[in-house]
Amino acid sequence: MVDSTKKLLEDGFINLCKKYGPVKNITIHKTIHENQAFIQFETNDIALQLLNEKSSFPSFITVDLSNRTQKKMDLLIEKENNEDVEDCESNSTLKISTYEDESNKIETGASVYFGPDISGKSLIEECKQFKTNQKIPYNLENDDLFGRPLNTEWEEIKKPEFEINNLDFYKRFENCTDGEIKIGKKLSPNMFTGLATIFNNGENVQDKLKIISNDIENSDLLNINNLKYGMLVGAFDNATNLYGRGYVTLVAGNSVNVALSDYGRVINTVKLRALPIKYTQLPAYAFKVHTKGDYVPQLKKTSYLFKVRSVCPERIVLILFDENKEIKVQLKKWQPTIEESGVPYIDFKSNSSVELLKLKYMNSAFIRSKEKHHFEFFFSCWNNLAAYCYKNSQHLNREPVYGEIVGFKSTLTKNYVRGRVHKYLGGDLYSVKHMDDPFKENIRSCEMILLQFEHKIMPVSVLKVGLKDALPYPVQYDAQCLVNNVTGVRFSVVFDESKADGWKNVDLTIKSLRENFNTILYGLVEPIWLKDDVDDDSVHYFKYMELSRTELVEKSVLKMTFVVHYDGVFYMRDKLFGKSFSVLSDMIREYCGLNLSPYLPHINEVCLGLFPDGKWYRVICDQVKPGVLVKVHSIDLGIVAHLNTRNLKKLPAELLFEPTHVALCLLDSSIQVNEKNIESLKKYENTDCEVTVVKNLGGKNHYSINCPFLENILQ
Repeated sequence: MVDSTKKLLEDGFINLCKKYGPVKNITIHKTIHENQAFIQFETNDIALQLLNEKSSFPSFITVDLSNRTQKKMDLLIEKENNEDVEDCESNSTLKISTYEDESNKIETGASVYFGPDISGKSLIEECKQFKTNQKIPYNLENDDLFGRPLNTEWEEIKKPEFEINNLDFYKRFENCTDGEIKIGKKLSPNMFTGLATIFNNGENVQDKLKIISNDIENSDLLNINNLKYGMLVGAFDNATNLYGRGYVTLVAGNSVNVALSDYGRVINTVKLRALPIKYTQLPAYAFKVHTKGDYVPQLKKTSYLFKVRSVCPERIVLILFDENKEIKVQLKKWQPTIEESGVPYIDFKSNSSVELLKLKYMNSAFIRSKEKHHFEFFFSCWNNLAAYCYKNSQHLNREPVYGEIVGFKSTLTKNYVRGRVHKYLGGDLYSVKHMDDPFKENIRSCEMILLQFEHKIMPVSVLKVGLKDALPYPVQYDAQCLVNNVTGVRFSVVFDESKADGWKNVDLTIKSLRENFNTILYGLVEPIWLKDDVDDDSVHYFKYMELSRTELVEKSVLKMTFVVHYDGVFYMRDKLFGKSFSVLSDMIREYCGLNLSPYLPHINEVCLGLFPDGKWYRVICDQVKPGVLVKVHSIDLGIVAHLNTRNLKKLPAELLFEPTHVALCLLDSSIQVNEKNIESLKKYENTDCEVTVVKNLGGKNHYSINCPFLENILQ
């Protein structure tokens, strides 16, 4: 029973019903627009009599069967007709309806869903695939080699001079007319590392490298602790399953970075052997291949035939044959760059002083050494870098290479800093990771400054570590206040130095308080549903305005996914599904595994709903009436649903952190949406399109948009 005047309370509803018979139980539910009463009578006959005479009630009072009662009646009818039915009370039973039978299913009480068959898992996989496809065709592929803590104190490194790499290899081409060249790594639009695999004089380089590998495998093993920078060794490469000749470029923990002279790349390995002397004077087989045009991204095959154009000690010119095209290239000696070799971290010991720089998720923190000799060294390096950039601001006159270390004037620190090119954003804009702070910044190529070797090789001062016994949850509320207050404060770091990777999981102690930071943070971050003896505040509920959300900017052009059209609204999902949603999904699964109570939400309340893939998602309650399924829409998937209360749960405060992913949009045009073009729209559900935001309509995430894709379908 519903009172739209909001005046009736429990006694008022009982007075209306008592003339029909005694009331066994009554529950009152208040919303912004109405008061709702769920009433149970002593006998079914009383309820049927009231329903038959409900037209005698005032217009502001409406009466109907509750959802649960309606469902029980449907089951009895179906059993009487001997029909095979599924148990509608089972949480695992979910039915997806079409638009045609919508009204029938809403009446019977089975959950109804509108939209494509999607799930959070599929969208996360889609996001990963999108990132993979967006990858530029040339890169240094050395994220795993870049910056590792040292197992010895850092020593100043001189500019590398690799003897084998400097030996002339042009004599191999003097008596050669043709052969085959293999692409190692694409470094830029006009450069890649190459390896001549076949010469026309019969020399097969692949066979030669196998012989070298066999001889190295029979030599003595090397102890990593005895290695020095620039030392010539034999290193095992998992990519080729062979040993190769190479130079030590970085001793990093229990592994070593080695520049392979015959393959033109840098690897990280633990399998090292002495190199036989007879191979110390054999020139390197790897070289860099330059072109004058942007041909490299277009080269799809791994090997290409070549003819020799000219040979001299300074320059070797070849002609590559790419289908019907001839490409003129030059060969130059290959030397690993600092970006390829890897940049070390300053080493730190257990019980040394550090400062906390950043903590977004409880299980990973960015710290920096606060030991006096380290900090003095940091400031000296940063000042030298800033002075160089100020006096020698030679900007790039080309596209930067992925992974390249450059200098720039930061808008965050207001100083000259160095960073590593992380992502291409279009035009001349790039995402750059700071190397001495846990920041990212968007920088134009014309603002980037070429750095000298001594500035690139400076150790990275920021170290990313994990916190022991940490929950993989975001830092919120009281925990966020704690982190804000202790950022930059002196800590003591404790870890197991006997393990090579002991530094990866640490304990932090706040020196001034002498208390373990991990333990304090754990108590503040732990969700309420995991804590014992906590009084649940059942009165407060969360509305859309309390959600973390990203507002769409007016006049911006966005790439979004059209999910579904329902009741005049276009549900559009953004492209931001990713790591954060994975964390949210894990927390929802943990909460719903412990909380089994069904829930009747308020209008505009954010709660949890069970969807066809068997998983719970955050939804907003759009409409709720006694005896009718609750209308909701998912703020992360974009699906609209009419759900039974057994498929709804209250949302805990800890799940508000992840921004919404769905916008509710109206077309800013005079095109009418009718039954005919609604059928056309259904064919394009879950399709990517471009959207221009005309106006923010306020309220619950509503926008006026222009979308040529949708408008063409409707016309």
